[in-house]
Amino acid sequence: KDAQQPTTLTQNKNDDRDEELFEQYCLDAYDSYDEDDDIHHDLLNPRTPAYWRLNRYNRDDNVVELLDLPNEMILSIMNKVKPQAILPCSIINIGNHRLEQLVLDKCYSIDLSFDYYHSPYELLLKRFYSDVLPRIYNNIQSLTITLKHLLYIDAAIKAIDDKILPNLRHLKILAGRRRHYTGTPFTISFHYDSELHRSPLFSTIPQSVYIEDKLIDPVLSIIRYSPLMRSIDSFEFDHDAALLVPVNNEKLFFAQSYLTHVSVTLRELSDCVRLLNQLGSQIYSFTVSIVHVYRGNEDIISQLDSIFCCNLKQLTMIIYRNILSYEEHILPLLQHLSSVEHLTLLLAITVIGSDHFIDGYHLQRNIVSYMSYLRQFDFHIRSILQDAPYIEIDTIRQSFIEQQQSIDCTLDYFNNQYGQCQIYSLPFIGNRLDFISNRFPLFDFKNTFINVTILLLFDDVKSFENAFFERVTRALPRLRTLEISNQLEQEEKVNTITTNSTEFSHLSTLILHKIHIDYGEQLLCRTHLPNLVELVIRNDVLLTIIAQDNQQARNNCSNVETLFIVEPWIEPTNVHFKFFPKLYTNDL
Repeated sequence: KDAQQPTTLTQNKNDDRDEELFEQYCLDAYDSYDEDDDIHHDLLNPRTPAYWRLNRYNRDDNVVELLDLPNEMILSIMNKVKPQAILPCSIINIGNHRLEQLVLDKCYSIDLSFDYYHSPYELLLKRFYSDVLPRIYNNIQSLTITLKHLLYIDAAIKAIDDKILPNLRHLKILAGRRRHYTGTPFTISFHYDSELHRSPLFSTIPQSVYIEDKLIDPVLSIIRYSPLMRSIDSFEFDHDAALLVPVNNEKLFFAQSYLTHVSVTLRELSDCVRLLNQLGSQIYSFTVSIVHVYRGNEDIISQLDSIFCCNLKQLTMIIYRNILSYEEHILPLLQHLSSVEHLTLLLAITVIGSDHFIDGYHLQRNIVSYMSYLRQFDFHIRSILQDAPYIEIDTIRQSFIEQQQSIDCTLDYFNNQYGQCQIYSLPFIGNRLDFISNRFPLFDFKNTFINVTILLLFDDVKSFENAFFERVTRALPRLRTLEISNQLEQEEKVNTITTNSTEFSHLSTLILHKIHIDYGEQLLCRTHLPNLVELVIRNDVLLTIIAQDNQQARNNCSNVETLFIVEPWIEPTNVHFKFFPKLYTNDL
């Protein structure tokens, strides 16, 4: 601004001999600033060299700034930013080439699943679509989005000259299982199906998100013709959202893609058979969770012969709700997929028409012998048998002698006339344990079940005592969902007012449906649950705990956003809202 300033100074400001003069010039210009002054604008603009030069002179010599750090340290800092998509939105196009390049090198995997309805990220994502995506679309190899992003990202891709993400290979779509206003993930669906508890040893969680039938076709159509599908060979859909595969085989599930890797959850076994027919010889790896396997569906058998998946090498099948037609439908399907080399089975089977649990002899005779290329077989199979004859556990172990792998097993007999056998390969591959009693070898020095996140405790023979829960916290440090089904009174009474050191650090979902009140007090009044956000509980138990006005219970319930009151089923009232200050009843 000052007319007396030498005109040659700007030309020479990068010369080390003029550093002091340039510093004084910058400071004088800053002190005499005018809003319309271009020089002052440059000094305040991080995109100009003048800004960084002035910043250099104005700082303490002992202060280390971000750009003073080596790339390795900057990348380490960047890796701590959550969600990661904030990085490109915050740095790309700000004018710093070094930071931009570091971010661009990280843009091979993009995850937008942090977003939810009414989230504070709306402006951030608009910037991602308009400014960031055109800069990084050639870099993206893996993309994770929610259903709400499909139309937006399709429009953004169509605005790019290539109209495709050329290097995208893996696409994962989530249903958006989060609270609309808080973004909190939830395990229990829009309603809690209490009727499922009437079936003996029948698992109910997690309850899948069902996309409404009237929305299935539009959703699949958007996915099918999305430009995202043109280059990918690997597709994954939310494991907690069950899909229906169109019955019309001419309307392929993935019309524009040549998929070799697919991972989905389907409503019924018939959907699985139809999808395998559609994928055919192109499929190499198939992971499928199936919600229901009904009896008497003859159409499945007639469609099995048309399956031609000769290149299928990796198969994972997950069915946690009891299969009622295992020998009718599951075995014929597995026997038909003879090219499999790596097989993983996580199944719950109600044995019908036999008095034998599923054991090693059965697996060898009915599955392994049909897969001549099989090299690796991992499994966790829970078989349930009514009026089960008593057998020794060593009988089950001996059935695996010829198999050259580590396995273990458990047997349990309950007073409800049902027996249960669990067989599993080692190391344990599942993330859940269902209908675990006091007699299950949950506690061992090998930490066999350390990765379990879902636990269903059941016992009608013996009560679960305080010491049992203390050991559970040590054996399952990652536990997120806990259901207790035990109506037996605890034998060792503990003062309700006393709070012990038991803590489930990550537990977010607690189901106390078929319980004695002792377990309500045990978990809510005498255990620390800092992350509890979902609670299912008997009405009489809850009213008793509220009446006690226990401080630990208040603390545990202070963050609960989902509350289902059962036996009888009632909607929350003012009494409950006072005890659950964050309760949202219409925010799913």
